[in-house]
Amino acid sequence: MSHRITTQTNITNKKLALQAVKTAGWRYTESGGTLRIQSGPMNGASVNTTTGEVTGDTDYHRSNALQSLNKFYSEALVRAETAMQGGQILERTVAKNQDIVLIAQYG
Repeated sequence: MSHRITTQTNITNKKLALQAVKTAGWRYTESGGTLRIQSGPMNGASVNTTTGEVTGDTDYHRSNALQSLNKFYSEALVRAETAMQGGQILERTVAKNQDIVLIAQYG
């Protein structure tokens, strides 16, 4: 039996969180600083982009869905940082272990 829990994350930038959820291909709604995920492995979870708290089902932890959200958020963060430093992402691949690999060029 699963239970609702809240997990503290570093997902505190709404723009990047939106980009992460879109990259994951999950449907969502937004209300203020909260994203409510409506599809995918985190269906029913909510992300408070003000506090970084993710509230969802304990099943998310067993299925590593929260880890997937963190990966997509990290990708969005790297893309934003790369652009701010004058670089560009040349290539995106997903490794066999599901890690996202980005190749960037600067200058």
